[in-house]
Amino acid sequence: MTPVMEEPLVKVRPRPKPFFLRPRFLLIFTPFGAFAVAGLVILLLCGNLLLPFQRLVTLEGKAGSKAVFFNDEQVRKILLRHHLQVHISQMGSQAAVDTDHTSDDFVFTSGQPSAELLLERLRTGNRYNIVYRPFVSPIVLATYREYAETLQRNGAATPQRNQIIGQPLYYNLNLTAFLNLIRQHRTWDQLGIRAFGISSGNQVLAKTTDVCRTNGGPTYLGMVSYLIHGRVPTSDREAEDFATDIKPLLGEGLPEDEPVQYFVQEGKATPIIVMYEHQYLSYQLQAIKRMGKPDYDRVLLYPYPGFQTLPEFIALTKDGDQLGQLLNTDPQLRRRELELGLRVLDPTGANSSEQMARFLIKQRVQAPSIPVDYTRAELPEVNLLDKMDSVIYGCH
Repeated sequence: MTPVMEEPLVKVRPRPKPFFLRPRFLLIFTPFGAFAVAGLVILLLCGNLLLPFQRLVTLEGKAGSKAVFFNDEQVRKILLRHHLQVHISQMGSQAAVDTDHTSDDFVFTSGQPSAELLLERLRTGNRYNIVYRPFVSPIVLATYREYAETLQRNGAATPQRNQIIGQPLYYNLNLTAFLNLIRQHRTWDQLGIRAFGISSGNQVLAKTTDVCRTNGGPTYLGMVSYLIHGRVPTSDREAEDFATDIKPLLGEGLPEDEPVQYFVQEGKATPIIVMYEHQYLSYQLQAIKRMGKPDYDRVLLYPYPGFQTLPEFIALTKDGDQLGQLLNTDPQLRRRELELGLRVLDPTGANSSEQMARFLIKQRVQAPSIPVDYTRAELPEVNLLDKMDSVIYGCH
């Protein structure tokens, strides 16, 4: 009988799990993997996933007071999402007109006079002289509460109704009455400012930024001339006569950065400064963030008749044209324009003062009230305004 041979037992070991399925690896990797996936989702939602791999276009431009817009950190981030970055050279609007623009993609003037002059000089066949008007900003007189209330006591200013609890931030200024005080060579002491604990023998006066280099100065000059004469000059001779007549009503032009001095503690050395509304509103919105309330010491005077400046973005290249379109249409940029105190225009060019009012009140800042017919003053043709600048300030 043949013996039965048993087959040897073979132990089969289970195949080891791949390293990426082992508990220790999963314990360490899972949190990091989830974080990476979340980041990928955010990049996809924001449209920034391909940003590092797409061409970044750098635009060169010149601008006056609106250069602050392109230097804003949030604006820079928004533009990067569109693969754009802006290198801005800041200078007065008049100075920007006189410089070379061979390597520029755009020029952003602070108002119509300088824009008209620049467009006149650029009419040399450049097909990208395209103008965009994304927002407006009225000319205002910035001062301090004691000076505004002194003007109120002398019948030249009236406080606007405040929709927010607190002292009024804005006053309507009767420009005729204000200029009469200047004609009479009245000092602040004579007007009774000592009642507010201040003594000043300085003459009542509103000073502008450098008229020869900026847009705000010539605009205020034109406003004063229009009020005094009831019309604009129509010839070089009339421009010279009108300028000579109003010269005593205007102070010497201040440095271009003087509006910045208004917002520092030592700013009261110049009681009244002509500036743009957005410079003040932006400051108050920042004050809310810093202090939880507006700065009630600094107030605005809205001259009547007044003038609504219309900054003009002039695209000189295809890339500049793209940027101009974004300023007018991009929702994030338009929101940031409001946050910087600018009155955005709707696509038809209509003023959106109501939108600005709603925004300010929501931020707990009083909204200024501007009459429908606020913009009553007219400015002379740009060559005649230049002539008036030359007579009063010696501009060349």
